[in-house]
Amino acid sequence: MRILGQPRLHPTPPYDGERDSLVGLYFKDASRYDLLSETAERRLAKRLIRSLRIIHAELAMPEDTPPTLREAIGSLGDLCAFSPRFRRAYRLAMACRERLIQSNLRLAVHIARRYGHYGIPMSDLIQDANVGLIKAVERYDPSKGFRFSTYAYWWISEEVQRCLQRGMRVVHTPENVVEEIRRLQKVSMRLHQSLGREPTQSELAHEMEATPSRVGQLRALASREVSTDVPLVEDGSFTLADRLDAGVLTRPDQPFQARDRMVRLERMLSELSDRERDILTRRYGLGLIEPDTLQTISEQIGLSRERVRQIEKSALRKLQALFGSNSDGV
Repeated sequence: MRILGQPRLHPTPPYDGERDSLVGLYFKDASRYDLLSETAERRLAKRLIRSLRIIHAELAMPEDTPPTLREAIGSLGDLCAFSPRFRRAYRLAMACRERLIQSNLRLAVHIARRYGHYGIPMSDLIQDANVGLIKAVERYDPSKGFRFSTYAYWWISEEVQRCLQRGMRVVHTPENVVEEIRRLQKVSMRLHQSLGREPTQSELAHEMEATPSRVGQLRALASREVSTDVPLVEDGSFTLADRLDAGVLTRPDQPFQARDRMVRLERMLSELSDRERDILTRRYGLGLIEPDTLQTISEQIGLSRERVRQIEKSALRKLQALFGSNSDGV
């Protein structure tokens, strides 16, 4: 018997265009997990209920707390602080969670494919469908007695529709911001019709009861992203990235190079005597505002300038002998 609203899923192969693609490989992997029969799902729900009851009892949660994975997992700390019985119940609950997700991956793919003609990459749709599936698993109350697939169908569809609302953006916009952008667009269209012109930012802010700066932010977020690989000439030899001013480039590892150089320097100086290390530190201004002259060093430590020079050269030869070319450029 098929539950109303639950699609009939067949183990059909991927679309021809997807057969060798990442989506096709994902569908092939998801097809390895069989759908749960009504009897198997009922047994799994009973195991989940028992494990959640143990978790709720040991956590001393209020009686009106919904027996869901979301409530149980969100209240956990270090598992080592709980009894062995609690840990067994937790592992059983997590196993049930994984089984529910795996057995409904094909349902998520099925729903995602229904929205494949809206211009959103199928990989994005499937990803958000899986997010909806995970949300459904963590909010599912098995004590209610209804099929999980029926419950998950709504959550998956809702998450995929949110993906469509966000559109093709590299960085996903939060849902509350998406709602603000949609409201801004409606207000802008209404004012355009009533004023016969494009509304100003101040007029939009007044209508939305927001600040002009916020309206500007929403306008910027609503604008489409432009790839830096967009060609500016027909043969594609010159792209937008070639026109952008990079300014002062900083390599990702540049801050660590200075740190590593200091570590190597400290290791090298540790091979010297205290006097040699003190003279080199002063002579080359290591950790100082500027280097000291031979005269200044000789006056401060009570040695002649020539003796200071001899100690400096001796220390440098020692470092050269110990570290060779590794001391260059430090």
